[in-house]
Amino acid sequence: MAHVAITPQSEPTPPSNFDKLRENLGAGFQRLAQVVGDSRRPLPDQSGDGTYLDIKPDSPDVIQRIEATLGDLKNLGITDVDTLIKVASKAKSGEPWDDKKYLMEKLIMTAAKFPDNSATGQKLTNTFLSTLYNDLQHPPISYLGDNYAYRSADGSYNSLVHPDLGKAGTPYARTVAPKSMQPGALPSPSVIFDSIMARKPENVTPHPNKISSMLFYLASIIIHDLFRTDHLNFHNSKTSSYLDLAPLYGSDLTEQMRMRTGLDGKIKPDCFSETRLLQFPPGVGCILIMFNRFHNNVVEQLATINEKKQFTRPQGDAPSPNYGDKEWWTKLPADWKKFDETLFQTGRLITSGLYINIILLDYVRTILNLNKTNSNWALNPRADIHGVEVASGNQVSAEFNLVYRWHSAISARDEDWTNKLWTNILKGKDPNTITMMDFLKDAQELEMGLQAKTPTERDFHGLKREQDGTFNDDDLVKILTESVEDVANSYGANRVPKVMRIIEVLGIQQARSWNVATLNEFRKHFNLTPHQTFEDINSNPQVADQLRHLYDHPDQVELYPGMVAEEPKVPVVPGAGLTPSFTVSRAVLSDAVALVRGDRFYTVDYHPKKLTNWGYSAAATDTAIDNGCVAYKLFLTAFPNHFRPNSIYAHYPMTIPSEMESVMKALGRHEHYSYDRPGRFPDTISVKSYAGVKSVFSNPTTFNVTWGGAVDYLLGGEAKVGAVGTEDSLKTAELHKAVKDLTDESWLGEVREYFEKATAKALSKKAYKLAALNQVDIVRDVGNLVPVYFVSELFSLPLKSEANPSGVFSTHEMYLALLAVYTSFSKDIDSIESHPLRQISRSAVQLLGSLVQGQLDPSVLDKLISFLTPSEATSHGTHKGSLKDHGHDLIKALEKAHVDTKTIAWVHILTTAAGTSASIGRTFALVIEYLIQDANKAHLAAASKLALQDTPAAFAQLTGYVLEAARLAGPASRAYRKVAAPGTVNGTSVKPGQRVLLDLAAAARDGAAFPDPDKFDPCRPVASYEPLGWTGAHAGLGWEVSRTAVTAMVRCAVRLGKLRPAAGDQGKIWRAERAGRGAGVAQGEKAFLTENFDGIWPVAQCMKVNWD
Repeated sequence: MAHVAITPQSEPTPPSNFDKLRENLGAGFQRLAQVVGDSRRPLPDQSGDGTYLDIKPDSPDVIQRIEATLGDLKNLGITDVDTLIKVASKAKSGEPWDDKKYLMEKLIMTAAKFPDNSATGQKLTNTFLSTLYNDLQHPPISYLGDNYAYRSADGSYNSLVHPDLGKAGTPYARTVAPKSMQPGALPSPSVIFDSIMARKPENVTPHPNKISSMLFYLASIIIHDLFRTDHLNFHNSKTSSYLDLAPLYGSDLTEQMRMRTGLDGKIKPDCFSETRLLQFPPGVGCILIMFNRFHNNVVEQLATINEKKQFTRPQGDAPSPNYGDKEWWTKLPADWKKFDETLFQTGRLITSGLYINIILLDYVRTILNLNKTNSNWALNPRADIHGVEVASGNQVSAEFNLVYRWHSAISARDEDWTNKLWTNILKGKDPNTITMMDFLKDAQELEMGLQAKTPTERDFHGLKREQDGTFNDDDLVKILTESVEDVANSYGANRVPKVMRIIEVLGIQQARSWNVATLNEFRKHFNLTPHQTFEDINSNPQVADQLRHLYDHPDQVELYPGMVAEEPKVPVVPGAGLTPSFTVSRAVLSDAVALVRGDRFYTVDYHPKKLTNWGYSAAATDTAIDNGCVAYKLFLTAFPNHFRPNSIYAHYPMTIPSEMESVMKALGRHEHYSYDRPGRFPDTISVKSYAGVKSVFSNPTTFNVTWGGAVDYLLGGEAKVGAVGTEDSLKTAELHKAVKDLTDESWLGEVREYFEKATAKALSKKAYKLAALNQVDIVRDVGNLVPVYFVSELFSLPLKSEANPSGVFSTHEMYLALLAVYTSFSKDIDSIESHPLRQISRSAVQLLGSLVQGQLDPSVLDKLISFLTPSEATSHGTHKGSLKDHGHDLIKALEKAHVDTKTIAWVHILTTAAGTSASIGRTFALVIEYLIQDANKAHLAAASKLALQDTPAAFAQLTGYVLEAARLAGPASRAYRKVAAPGTVNGTSVKPGQRVLLDLAAAARDGAAFPDPDKFDPCRPVASYEPLGWTGAHAGLGWEVSRTAVTAMVRCAVRLGKLRPAAGDQGKIWRAERAGRGAGVAQGEKAFLTENFDGIWPVAQCMKVNWD
């Protein structure tokens, strides 16, 4: 077919069928890493890291509308009307100005052409002046300096314009003026409760959307975060008006310091500040305990990453605070105090960031029934909206203190629990008949008793603390599991448990003391039609009749009783999920927007510079995962040994699991999640000895791989070929035999030749001059990508390249897709790190697998061709060449072994390509990093000398240097196996179900296998290195191929003259010790950081080097 030159087009090319197919398969991965390529895009040569730039043209619609308005200025002699059109369009649309088009200068030129007294000219000048003035904030809403960098304990200085706005201890605001006269004698609060609020047996009904009690537990935390009425002055609130997690951290400095340890930024374990919540069902406290654990995990990780050296631990031993002193924190050494303060405050910002994202996404999406759709739409108060102020502060109002009383939704289970609680607190008194005086006396006595104790001394539902101060995870997870499964009650009149009678009576009395507006006045404030009749309030005749006899006229109905008795909404998908009363439904959304948009620390001061890159990412949302929901981060961090990475209990805890399973089936996402109840994972046994590691690897019958389920999920339904247990069940035996049969000196020679040429080409293409320096990112642009070229060539993967410009995936996209597969068998236990990458990349990996299978199976290829244009379909075929021929021979060998094409494509090719590319790239990075260190200059010099010799003997000797450098640098640091049958490891008995963690870094320094293990000895037996991550189910094409490939790449690199790390921080591979208590965390283990330091990555990401 002749090639046709492509000329620039004024209109975009219509999307091909392949483009449409890719969109249907999911756009999630495009958001994280733009994994699915467009076969019509040019090669990504616009950026330094090989990714595409997101460049969008100006929208012409506004320009067209304004052009007609300003067109007649030409008649006045003003010829540069285009400038005015552009200026006006930018002002209206808020689009940025392209200053390279000299728009500002043209504006000045145009304005100067108007007569001195021209009204139009003056208006143009005034508009320009307004733009210049409004470029800066007046007054500023964000300051530098430690005094304003963090949340204050009492909420002051959130608004820098009004520092006391929203501060703890200040009065409630008033939202609506109470202009209507009400009767001087109002109905008795007790009678109101008994007539329209008290729960009737027939109203004990499940919530229509099967919302779980967990949503209302979080609501209880939110309510107590914002409202804490001062019992000595009902007009004041003793907590701040911001969602700052005061129930965990405290509402003033004294409360906060009772929670803090004063060491390493941590708070005291498994406790919280808010004593009122100890009288709530235990699920409420468990949520706060999860936030407690999240905070402590965050500050641990911040300290280990130490981004920009802002969390450098002081020298010497840590101080021992004397918590008995009234102000013990003032007596800490200054350097330790600053270290603790910086960590604590940053950790609080990050933890609060996750809290607000859970509220905005998990909580609000459930309230709006968006959790039952595939839509990514969200109510985002932080959106950049021109003309709508942010960070202006907030003051909660008395009306909203009443809006959030959702006692109707208390489940039958929690009603029973509350009955027992009150029986204990009230010492046998009947809550239905107790006097207000007796109730307040008993409540005050209880509160004083709790306040006299420190947070860790207070009883939490009878649970016993472990030696380290934490509660037993099994007990907490049991509470959470039962809470997620507990369906809440429905909203409506006569649904408040009778045990809450005294609380509701007190609420009605409080509302009257505040002189709040009526129900209809409140509705008018939100531009809702006022109720004309009592039947408008509630169509139930009995409820309407009770209201009529209580209030005589709808305009007289009080706000709080009215909101409780008002008819609830019916479910709408999406739109109405919480289904409270109509008025409450409208009001809560307004309050949510105001609370977040008015908070400086959730708007202008919520950014990576404040939270650190890692912290910002730890709290961040991603629409490709659960449509943006983030509750799973809280669960998986707090209980890493109980919740599987895809547990529906962790991902959607605010709706009962059985309902979410039905929802996921309807949405086509059922297989994304596990619906099993959480439970403690089997014990993990750590194997550190070389002999133990070798024994486990050599016995796949007893020690199965752990990654079958993860691979099944990632590859999808088409790939479910039994990848659930032993290596034999994954059919790796056939692959290993085929690889072994085809591996000979000739093939290894081809591997060496390919990697040497590809590495040299990559170095030549990616290297650049920086002043007088030669520089390249030898990890990102060479080590991680050359193996991708190799496996793409070997297996005819649809890689976009100069030779194949019609390929589907760019090199970086292919790298990330394969890396997602690799994480499935290298990081299956590390749920919180690996799960997002798997979920985001799933559609891209499935597309890749479909294309690979299409090359093997004509019937599948025919199906694909129906979606593709002819040129696109043929671009994925195989091409002649020794590397491709070898891949073809490998596939033929598997076919002779009666392996079907689906298994070959999805299991053998994809997992082999992933394991090969990741392990080769990872090892290459570690070897280069080791050799270029100052302490290893002699080894580098010797390796460089060998690299310049083109003989088999020199290559074999260089292999010894590579293997020894990899051993000492830290090989693939760990691997996992699951015990399938009784056995022993190093004399220790193991039982089925247990997990085995193979500490390969420790085995690499086992003196029994490597005498004088800390010594660099390139003459050790080559075979001794094989168990150190070069073998097993993740070894790809075999260890002979891997070691040959890595040696070939290293040979090219060390031939560069005086190879050395780049100056400063860019000249090293960055790692951080892994925080957390999960089964997959080896003590003291360090993991690779991403290039931005915003996450943990399975392989090294970057390291720049220089040479002469």
